[in-house]
Amino acid sequence: MTQDAATLAQQLHSTRRLPSPPGTAIRVLELCRRDDVDLKDITDVLKTDPVLSGRLLRYANSSLVAPARKITSIEQAVGLLGVRAVQLTALGFALAPDADPTCPGFDLQHFWRDSTLVAATARILADQAAMQRLAGKVPRDEAFTAGLLAALGQLALAYGIPDDYAQVAVPNREDRFALAEAERNTLGCDYAFFGAEVATLWELPELLCDAIRFQLAPDKAPSPATALASVVHAATILLPVLASEQPPEPARQRARALIENQLKLTQQQWNELGRQILEDHRELAEVFEIRLSTPHEVFDLYGQAQEQATRVGLVAQLERARVLEENRKLLKQAHTDPLTGVANRARLEQRLSELCLGVARGHGHFAVVMFDIDHFKQFNDTYGHALGDEVLRHVAQIVLTTIREVDLLARYGGEEFAVLAPQTDRRGACTLAARIRTAVADSPLDHDSGPLSVTISVGLALSSDYRNPPTPLQILRDADRQLYLSKERGRNTWSYLDRTAAQLLRQKAAIGASR
Repeated sequence: MTQDAATLAQQLHSTRRLPSPPGTAIRVLELCRRDDVDLKDITDVLKTDPVLSGRLLRYANSSLVAPARKITSIEQAVGLLGVRAVQLTALGFALAPDADPTCPGFDLQHFWRDSTLVAATARILADQAAMQRLAGKVPRDEAFTAGLLAALGQLALAYGIPDDYAQVAVPNREDRFALAEAERNTLGCDYAFFGAEVATLWELPELLCDAIRFQLAPDKAPSPATALASVVHAATILLPVLASEQPPEPARQRARALIENQLKLTQQQWNELGRQILEDHRELAEVFEIRLSTPHEVFDLYGQAQEQATRVGLVAQLERARVLEENRKLLKQAHTDPLTGVANRARLEQRLSELCLGVARGHGHFAVVMFDIDHFKQFNDTYGHALGDEVLRHVAQIVLTTIREVDLLARYGGEEFAVLAPQTDRRGACTLAARIRTAVADSPLDHDSGPLSVTISVGLALSSDYRNPPTPLQILRDADRQLYLSKERGRNTWSYLDRTAAQLLRQKAAIGASR
């Protein structure tokens, strides 16, 4: 079967009857393979494709990513998502073609509705503890892209042999397992193997190709791809009961066996999981600009009247929306410093852990800028604590207008703050530290007795300066040490690598003169 799929793919490829690989995504893949990849190179490529750029921005601003602030540029989106996530999402987002294939009865909107639903399902299943016990840990971005491309073979066959494929695809489009069996009987290969051959011709990552190839039989996949193929397999099983109000009986039985015997979900847990998937799918459909039919509830696998399930589901959905909104408010309160309105220490530590983990996974380096207000005690002693609070708010607002959207400003404690700047090199970090110090120094606080001068002392640490990825405690401690060096050397300055700004400038000038 593998040889048949390869032969057919080569024949159709040589006669230019396959869809062309997405040029922008292929260029992004090529860039990401380089060890010295520059984020600017990636953003420059993405900007050449307005459709892809629009989808990436909508995705970065969706609740699927949940950014702290609105993302308004491709640079911010790339900085927020990281290199690997951009590589995978760009690949998926670039695929949707504008023109239907000439395959009679093949509905492109229906195809992308199902593909995005499998992607949304795989993304959520990757986080399920039962799924991880069965298959292993799978990153959500990998699960999302593998789910999105799982049916690539169907699309390629519809383009390559439209008349022959229509006779197989149209009667079986509601059940991918029945479709694959019909394809094997009629064509000699199924869409999974054929899609993997197309992905190989496009030079997509081997892990992704293997996950596509073995999605219908993950136990036969090579070990690196077993977990990813298993997640896509589970998402494919659940597709009919999420996409249809009347799925075929064999599909219903497969889904129920998976939910009860492997995922170990109760009826209530399944309904909750299904609603979460459909909610994410609706948002994903907006990213892809896919028209969805009237929303329906998760199919009742347990035989209750559908009308009653719909009514109960509607009430549950409204209740869940209310609870989600309350939870969002509580989460924001839990992560916000009530005095200054910026992030608190708990949020700082959470984000710092994510960035340190990202460095370990090759997602790019970041900077920590710590600062505190010089002579802060004098403001309290001279003018009272109300004025001290006003100074804290004043400095926080100035720094917020100075940093990027993707950066995080947090109050570390007392008069001490920290800025986390993802995807930042040494030059950018030094510029940021200098800019923050200057902005505060140049912005006196208005007071009845006249403008009050406020300055800060700044310390800088970069994750790229460590031989191994730093721990959150390690990089915070080093940034704090640089902050206290700035205080010892007279305040109102910034320090990095045990040198103050003045020393760094003299060193740079000396290096320039020696050249």
